Amino acid sequence: MILVILFRWLHVLSACLVLGGSVAMRFVLPAGLSQLEGPAAEAAILACRRVFKRIVHSAVLLLLVSGIFNTWRNWATYTTSPLAQSLWGTHVMLAAVAIAIALYVLVGKWPPQRHRLLMAVNVAVLLAVILAASSLKWWRDSHAAASRQSVVQP
Repeated sequence: MILVILFRWLHVLSACLVLGGSVAMRFVLPAGLSQLEGPAAEAAILACRRVFKRIVHSAVLLLLVSGIFNTWRNWATYTTSPLAQSLWGTHVMLAAVAIAIALYVLVGKWPPQRHRLLMAVNVAVLLAVILAASSLKWWRDSHAAASRQSVVQP
């Protein structure tokens, strides 16, 4: 039971860090840096990128490990419904896209030319990942409640 809670907490925490960091890097940081010019702005960008890169790399590792554990634990339930399978598949595929975008934007010392657009797209993809995940959790909880009622009532 403690392991289940730990892995769920790690999964949610990592997702929050990636989404929050993406919002900060795309929308908050540029607004703040508009007050700086030249070498000071460049130094601030590079410092923030280094920190964000460490957060993303750590979060991706934790998301993969906790996601594999959560999938393994719930796989038998997911295979009982086409809806659950499609929600799980959507969640995993969108998460893979979000991870790929984040890693691409963070490769190298300097951001790619279209990093602002890519980060904005990634924020939207991450929100869709969370929508799919929360829908799957809702289905899992409602499925468990329905299973309990069918056992209680003949």
